[in-house]
Amino acid sequence: MRDYSFLQRLFLLALVAGTACTDGGKKTPGDADSTAANTPADFPCAHFEELRAFLPESPEGLQQSQEGGSTGRYGEVSISEVERSFTHGEDREVKVRIVDTSGGLGKKLGQTIRAAADEGRDRATNDPTAPIFWKDKEAVGFVRYDASTTLAEASLLVGNRYVVAVSSRGYPGTVEVRRVAKDIDLEGLARLHQTPAERTANRKELPW
Repeated sequence: MRDYSFLQRLFLLALVAGTACTDGGKKTPGDADSTAANTPADFPCAHFEELRAFLPESPEGLQQSQEGGSTGRYGEVSISEVERSFTHGEDREVKVRIVDTSGGLGKKLGQTIRAAADEGRDRATNDPTAPIFWKDKEAVGFVRYDASTTLAEASLLVGNRYVVAVSSRGYPGTVEVRRVAKDIDLEGLARLHQTPAERTANRKELPW
């Protein structure tokens, strides 16, 4: 499925800048042991195996097709990400990606998602591109849909830290990406690595 997410473009810029002065990250799809052995104890991001636990297994009506994950450093940027793909027949596909990143890139992603969601606050609830404000799941995000290509995407900022992107191809509107996103344990993801004090503070400070 073609990926038209702004997230991918930002990550590409970070990787190009980082790999110019390092040997890049340790890409380890399906190889948890080698990544864990090479990940420093003070790595600022959650390990991709931790993020993998929050990927949906097999949403109703979908069959899992592919999976991948990586944890690495790229210059000053650290990134962990996991992705799982599902299909429904030959013409329909759904992807779920979870990303944790450090430094300025993580802050920029969060600001971009919040700003895009705020811009759509006045859209009707039945608008396919109405933004998402799920305070109970500690998630905010924007939704896109291209009717000419039947490509849809929901990009969520979870717990003011993690980015969850759900994209689909072959579905009318954005109902499917919203359904899959809603079924993910976003609240649990938001609390990953948080202390009890941080959990209480973050819930009070959610801006949506």
